[in-house]
Amino acid sequence: MHEKQSVEHLAVEHAARCYQVLAKHLPVTTTLAELIVLTEIAKGAYSGAPVTVSDIVRSSGISRWAVSRIVIRYTEGGAILETKDPADSRRNLLTWTPQTFKNSSKWASDWAALM
Repeated sequence: MHEKQSVEHLAVEHAARCYQVLAKHLPVTTTLAELIVLTEIAKGAYSGAPVTVSDIVRSSGISRWAVSRIVIRYTEGGAILETKDPADSRRNLLTWTPQTFKNSSKWASDWAALM
């Protein structure tokens, strides 16, 4: 029983440190869905394979409506850049704006230290 409590205690402590990093770099009103969408866009941006709303819907299970609303909010806020796919003009590719790339590098060191 004691070992299980110890593992749970470590998990809670780790979660608390994760939340501290998030709170340092994001508004406290950021939702879990927003974090998931932003993370999917970041994965695409850093791998050189920008994602679409449909890609995020498939990988996250979040509704198309919710993903689209989040993308619109962050596009209007200047964090996400939406461009036409040169291979298929019906698709919009999502990536970071230059400012978001700059901001991302600021919090990368905090995440690396946490890990």
